[in-house]
Amino acid sequence: MKGQKVVLVPAELNDRRRVYEWCFQSETTKSHTGPPDYPEKSIASYEEFCAEYYEEYFFTGAKPEDGRGYLIVYEDTAVGFISYSSFHVKAGIAELDIWMDSEANCGMGFGTDAILILSEFLNRANGISELIIAPAMQNKRAVRSYEKAGFTHSAKAMVDFLETNYVALYGSGDYGLEETALMAKSFH
Repeated sequence: MKGQKVVLVPAELNDRRRVYEWCFQSETTKSHTGPPDYPEKSIASYEEFCAEYYEEYFFTGAKPEDGRGYLIVYEDTAVGFISYSSFHVKAGIAELDIWMDSEANCGMGFGTDAILILSEFLNRANGISELIIAPAMQNKRAVRSYEKAGFTHSAKAMVDFLETNYVALYGSGDYGLEETALMAKSFH
């Protein structure tokens, strides 16, 4: 899938470790997890990442109805990761997640372009009519990027998007009710 700046390439199992490292072991980690800004949100181990966040199917394509991950590629170099998940939300909805590999690749428009590419694909190919993304309120750079991709702050609560059996697990958002910036984008 090609955008104006980047290409999305399906992630494979051999990408899993570096995708984890970009999220939880890089200079960008401080933007969303761990001390000093997120002391209540511990940095996941690789084993936790695999078991609780990104099961194999995100890297194999075995369960596209539940989710899939993609490398964000700029000029033949992977610069980030974007994924969608639908296993926990109501029909016609998907949740996006994204991070870059380094600070040098933040603020370049790569993330916004990746979100636009994946959003259009999910709407066209999977019939997704609404997307959500839920960064921390204090992650202003991420919020601005998502706004550029057409997301707005949702008047709904996270529980309004979730399947009933996932409300207890995900209903407060990753950062708590007051600190999660729930954003949505609808296709009509």
